[in-house]
Amino acid sequence: MRTILSVLLTSLVWSFVIVAFFEPREKGKEQQTVAPVAEQGSFTEETVAAPTKKRSAKKAEKRAEKRTEQKAEPTTATKAEQKAAPTTATKAEQKPTAPATESIDYAREIDGKWTPVEGAEYPLEFTKYGTAIQYRGYKDRITYALKGQKLKIQFDNARCEITKQGGEYYLEIYNSQEYSGKYRRTSQPRKIAMRQLDESLYAEAIVGKWSVINGQEYPIEFSKYGTAIQYRNYEDRVEYTLNGSNLKIQFDNARVVISEDASYYYLEIYNSEDFSGRYRKSK
Repeated sequence: MRTILSVLLTSLVWSFVIVAFFEPREKGKEQQTVAPVAEQGSFTEETVAAPTKKRSAKKAEKRAEKRTEQKAEPTTATKAEQKAAPTTATKAEQKPTAPATESIDYAREIDGKWTPVEGAEYPLEFTKYGTAIQYRGYKDRITYALKGQKLKIQFDNARCEITKQGGEYYLEIYNSQEYSGKYRRTSQPRKIAMRQLDESLYAEAIVGKWSVINGQEYPIEFSKYGTAIQYRNYEDRVEYTLNGSNLKIQFDNARVVISEDASYYYLEIYNSEDFSGRYRKSK
């Protein structure tokens, strides 16, 4: 009997031991085994499903941004109008300041009488006929040639600048012993509406006595006998020949232009130190 009781008690004890130690461990193992599966499943859903939603959201945002940019961006025509129509202030700022000598026709504007302002003593007159006159106690006639700003006057290779300030024209001559200085223009020859004659008529039209208009001091007479007479305080008689517009007078190879209007003939002599100028005679 005791033996049986001992066996039963021993069995009960081992049953408690088995239940206490082995069953909880198996349950823990089952929980540990199941838990990773559940976590793996949730991880799969987050890593796969969530990015898909995010990408769709990002695509929608990008499309919305593009639509907004297209609405906000001006059309090509609007851009062209904006470029073509800057404000008045912008145009004024962009426009460079024009130099004083810009767009001045030197050959035309040098023609006239100039009075000294600085660095010069005597007035000067430049004619369009290649002759300049310096007014000392007498009229000193000299030849000159102008090419751009390069001025050859008498024996000097000078340089000149013509500027316009407040409606007045100023002439500055550099590198000339006799003529350097700053001058202001006081007058220009008057413009005459005249029609140039054909050169075949020059030989007949030049004959006669011509009075002075500008660029000259003394009247002149051309005879049909090849002699010209300049009326100074005396009659200075010189020989001449005329071939078309080419005039050889005394020692000069000059050029002439003969024109007319309703009342007068006009004679212009170029490139002669003593005879250059503009003349006229009655019809």
